[in-house]
Amino acid sequence: MKTILFLLIPAVSWAYAQEAAVDSVEASAECLDCHEEVYEDVLKYTPHRHSKKVACVDCHVNPAEHLEDADVGNISLAVGKEGMAACLKCHESDIHEIRPKKNQHASADVFCEDCHAMHRDPNPPEPLLASVQKKLCTDCHTDIANLLRKPFNHNLGHGTMQCSSCHNPHGGKGNKRYLDHRGEEATCVSCHTEKKGPFVFEHVTGVTGSCGSCHEAHGSSNPKQLTRAHVSQLCLECHSTSPSGLLGSQPSSSHNLRSPRFRECTTCHTAIHGSSRSPLLLK
Repeated sequence: MKTILFLLIPAVSWAYAQEAAVDSVEASAECLDCHEEVYEDVLKYTPHRHSKKVACVDCHVNPAEHLEDADVGNISLAVGKEGMAACLKCHESDIHEIRPKKNQHASADVFCEDCHAMHRDPNPPEPLLASVQKKLCTDCHTDIANLLRKPFNHNLGHGTMQCSSCHNPHGGKGNKRYLDHRGEEATCVSCHTEKKGPFVFEHVTGVTGSCGSCHEAHGSSNPKQLTRAHVSQLCLECHSTSPSGLLGSQPSSSHNLRSPRFRECTTCHTAIHGSSRSPLLLK
């Protein structure tokens, strides 16, 4: 996933900001006369160091006054909405679905610098995150942190899967879960390819509900991350004989659920994600 690379580089005169074609360190030479340690310790390790369009002035405020008087109180960092605007001057084109005025993070006063590292932190995790991604997200999303502690989960942080594998923190597809632009089904089947249709006989997706109707994506106490402890309980949420407009009448009267043999629906209905052979999803 493409993300904001947020870096605050020491100040430089406004004249240097116009030199987009020169190396950022050369453009910031006047700053580095005093802040040499910034380059030696951290700046040279960051992607911004190798950009030919980034100069100190792009992220710091009031550089001209600071150059005349090196008082630390006369220069500030672009943070909050101002900082986001500074980042988007370069990164607007590679941040998909971002909507600054409707962005859930921004509306909660969570801005670029809250998630991305400043240059004073050497060798931050890619892409310039302030900390490891799982910790960064769950520090705020404590409800999700609790789900991830359950025995059946996606085991984030081990291997290649991260929060950003499914979520776009810069904006989602019209929902608060920040699912990326693919939407829920496409996000799930990008890994679970064996569940991908199209099927002649669809089940759940394309009929009613979605992957999340049966599975808890972040973690569950039930095998296969099911939302219910027993498969029959899960199936009967839709396949009920109640006259409530659900999928009632689907289980025949011969299915006596008092008998253990009928309580594991998937023993017979093995193709529960969809089938191209059996309308009853038997195979």
